[in-house]
Amino acid sequence: MNSSEETNLLLRAQSWLRHDPDPITRNEIKKLLDTSEVKEIRELFQGHLQFGTAGMRGAMGPGPNRMNRVTVRRLAYGISTYLNASGTVVVGYDARKNSKIFAKDMCSVLNANNIAVFLFPRYVPTPVLAFAVRHLKVDLGIMITASHNPASDNGCKVFLKDGAQLRTPIDEEIETLIQSSPLPPITIPEAKEITTISNGDVWQSYCERIASSVDGGSPELRIAYSPLHGVAWDTINTVFTSSNSGQLIPVNSQVDPDPDFPTTSFPNPEEEGVMDLLLALAIQTDADLAIANDPDGDRLAAAIPTKNGDWRILSGDEIGALLFDRMAEKTSGNARKVVSTIVCSSLVPKIAAAKGIHHKETLTGFKWIIPEAYRNDSETPIFCYEEALGYATTEAVRDKDGIAAALLLAEVLANCQKNGKSILEKLEELSLRYGHHVTTTRRVRFKGAQSENHLQSVMQGLREKPPSEFSLGEVTSVMDYLQSDEHSSLPSANLVKLEIGKHVRALVRPSGTEPMIKIYMEMVTSVSESSQIAKAEIQAIETLEVIGSEIETLLRQYVIGT
Repeated sequence: MNSSEETNLLLRAQSWLRHDPDPITRNEIKKLLDTSEVKEIRELFQGHLQFGTAGMRGAMGPGPNRMNRVTVRRLAYGISTYLNASGTVVVGYDARKNSKIFAKDMCSVLNANNIAVFLFPRYVPTPVLAFAVRHLKVDLGIMITASHNPASDNGCKVFLKDGAQLRTPIDEEIETLIQSSPLPPITIPEAKEITTISNGDVWQSYCERIASSVDGGSPELRIAYSPLHGVAWDTINTVFTSSNSGQLIPVNSQVDPDPDFPTTSFPNPEEEGVMDLLLALAIQTDADLAIANDPDGDRLAAAIPTKNGDWRILSGDEIGALLFDRMAEKTSGNARKVVSTIVCSSLVPKIAAAKGIHHKETLTGFKWIIPEAYRNDSETPIFCYEEALGYATTEAVRDKDGIAAALLLAEVLANCQKNGKSILEKLEELSLRYGHHVTTTRRVRFKGAQSENHLQSVMQGLREKPPSEFSLGEVTSVMDYLQSDEHSSLPSANLVKLEIGKHVRALVRPSGTEPMIKIYMEMVTSVSESSQIAKAEIQAIETLEVIGSEIETLLRQYVIGT
């Protein structure tokens, strides 16, 4: 960095300081300026958080490259400019650090720019906010949350008037407006048109709609449950109670919202070890099922007892197959439709084909799934999912809903028990009919200021020098979804698919919310009797572990080689 660049950077930090209303982040900036910590200043003030995948999220701290009150206010200004200083917005928030403060800042700026605002009086799960958009007939919904990110993060999710996640090109337009907006004043005019929502207006309506969306589980079911220190407990407990779908037994140490997430370093139920306390409770209470929501309640994880008394965590694809199979059983008609993503298991499309249900594949994320689901008025979407524990089971919420999905999974279990079988036996039935599908996701994380550059290097290297073979199989096909391909009807995407041997596929893409590469792998094995499934499972797990490790090594070499 030359002296001119350094001077501009320091001036940017000084300007930000004059507009920051938060004494904590103000003091952090002052300390950095006083000690001339140029490296840290550059990390905070060179660049900015991107507004993209359904919204924005990142680590909290000072400067445009962190989540803070100035960042939130600029975001609110960009949104109000997009709405042309008119319309109505509903704002919700979770229990993360600063979520309530960010929500109030968002409301104040929107209102100061002639946007009428509905504000939830306390924290709510994200599905309730998504439901509120259409229920209240507003122009936008904004949820202050960082979902399942670490405790140090915060952010927001944005929903359009159709109740679906923000999508391209609107996100790009708002991003441009944010970056062109001036730094907001410390003092914002007192809000005049902010309406506090009563529970009866939205939350109770949501609970009633979701409770009525299932045929019913069984009141005898005992279900171990954890919200992972998030905000879903009150809502999911109300829904289960009113629908008579079973008794939820909460993990006491995780049931109350806590922004520090003290029992887990990473409150994502997909991460290893995060569900340990839940599984211990399930064993202790002899539960029929164990389920968990992520902190904002839009994802569902689950575990089931096995024949030998152990517990097994279900993959996102296994949950998706169980939920879809149940929806296929309880619905009828030739216009039914199911939507899943390109990185999901190939099992759901096979079930759909067998039952005369139209299947559509999209790119990763609900910002792609929901528009596709409701694209054609002549079709009826009955289920949507992504492998990362996201499921849409009812038209009431046009986004993933971990609470509604939990209710449907309880119905799956109740239906299995009524027919004298377990969920495990139901999965075995699907394997015998469609092949034994094993999927896994490997996460390759990068740290530091250069992490985004590393992601670019990895994907560039994979495209320019793709592998020809691995120790367990030859690479028979490489498909780059950035390039147009006659075999793909999907839009261009930063995704590469490898076909390995006859039974394995691996898809590689950068995360849209974290500095990491995701490797989605699947192996399909034909089985003719139940006794073959355990062996097929072990073989698939071992195969995917070896191939996943070799792919990760290769990807890191692409970074080293830059």
